[in-house]
Amino acid sequence: MRLQQWILTALFIASASAAGAADKTVGVIMSGNIGYYQEVHKAFASALGKEGFDHRKIDTLLQMPSPDTLSWTNAARKLVVAEVNVLVTYGAPASVAAIRETKSIPLVYAAVYDPSATGVSARNITGISCKVPLTSLLKYLRKLMPFTKLAVVYNESEPDSVRQAEELTQLESQYGFQSVRMPIKKSEDARRLVFAGKADAVLISMSAAANEAVDGIVKNAHAAKIPTVSQTGGSGEKGVILTLAPSPTEQGEAAGRIAARMLRGDNPASIPPEVPKLVELVLNLKEANALGIKVPMDLITDATRVIK
Repeated sequence: MRLQQWILTALFIASASAAGAADKTVGVIMSGNIGYYQEVHKAFASALGKEGFDHRKIDTLLQMPSPDTLSWTNAARKLVVAEVNVLVTYGAPASVAAIRETKSIPLVYAAVYDPSATGVSARNITGISCKVPLTSLLKYLRKLMPFTKLAVVYNESEPDSVRQAEELTQLESQYGFQSVRMPIKKSEDARRLVFAGKADAVLISMSAAANEAVDGIVKNAHAAKIPTVSQTGGSGEKGVILTLAPSPTEQGEAAGRIAARMLRGDNPASIPPEVPKLVELVLNLKEANALGIKVPMDLITDATRVIK
C-alpha cells in the first residue's frame, strides 16, 4: 500500500510539473473506483472540449482518493498547492474537503445530493446537484413489493449519505415502514453486512464507500433473497433491482459548461447552481426474476432501461 501511494504521489508531482504547457490547469477529485463518477467525468471532459478547452488548452490533474476523510482532504490540498485554475469535485465529501482547503480557487461540484443540506455552499463554488426525491424511489419500490423494514447502508463520514438516511427516517410514518440504519466506515465493512432477518429491502445510499462495495452488498442481499435499490447511476449493472438517478451525462456536461465559464473569468457567485432535469429509472429484471419477484407491467413501462 505504501509503495502504491508513493507511485501515485510521484505521478501527481510529475503531472503537476508538466502543467503549464497548456494555458490553464483544471483539478478534479473523483472518489474511488465508482462507475457513475467515471461516466460523469467522461462527459465533463467532452463538454470542456466542446467549449474550446481540450488537451491543448488545459492540463487536467486527476485525483482518485480512497473514500475516507483524510484522503479527500489530501487530494484537495494537492490540487490547491498545484494552483489549479478551477477545481472540480464529484460527490459531497470531496466538495466539502475542497471548500475547507481554499476560498480563492473557483470550485465546481457535480453528483452532490442536496448541496445546501450537506455543507456544499460557499462564495467560490457552484455546480449541479443530483438530488432525486427519495419519495419517488419509495413509490417504485412499493410497486415492486410490500416492505415494512428498509435497511439503509450509509457512511457517517459522508454528508450526502447521512442526509439520505435522515430523510428516510422522516418518511417512515408517511410510507409505513421502519428504516434500519447500517453504518459503515469503509468498503470492507459494507461487504460484511448481513441483511437476513433484518430488512425486507436494502437502500444503498450515495456513500462512496458503499458504492465501491456494491458488488458485495448485492451478493449478500441476493443470498438473503432481499432486493436492493439505489440513487447512484450504474448500480443496475451491478445487480441492484431499482436505480433512480440523474443522467451522468447531464451532470458532466453541466459541470463542463460551468468550469468553462470560470476558466473564461466568470465569478462562481454569478453562476446559478443547476438541478437535474434528466432522471433515469433502471430496472434489473434479471435480478428481480432470480429473487422470484413479479414485476408489474407499469413499472417495466416506466423504466428508462430494462436489464434482462
